[in-house]
Amino acid sequence: MAINFPSTGDPYHLADQARRLADDLDMILSGAPLDPSLLAGAPTLDAWRLTMRPARALIGVVDGHPHIVSGHRALTSELFAVDVDAGWARTWSRFYQLRRALGDGRLQ
Repeated sequence: MAINFPSTGDPYHLADQARRLADDLDMILSGAPLDPSLLAGAPTLDAWRLTMRPARALIGVVDGHPHIVSGHRALTSELFAVDVDAGWARTWSRFYQLRRALGDGRLQ
């Protein structure tokens, strides 16, 4: 019986992503301000809103994403942490800089 990793197909990539996410969550939980260099190269989401996948995610117009053409609407991977006031979100795979929210921008 083979183990299947449907999210990436590559278990080593999945483990690396999980490690990076865990490191980022530890940093966020420490309460230290986010280092601006983490957001310097992060893609941006404009006209974003909270949406649902099987898990919480964001949807918005992306810019600077490594795999999605800038100006296209994108659905993020699972949302793990977000600070609307500071203008950032951490999904499974990366940080995003948040621009304008659609509606009031509240996360419910």
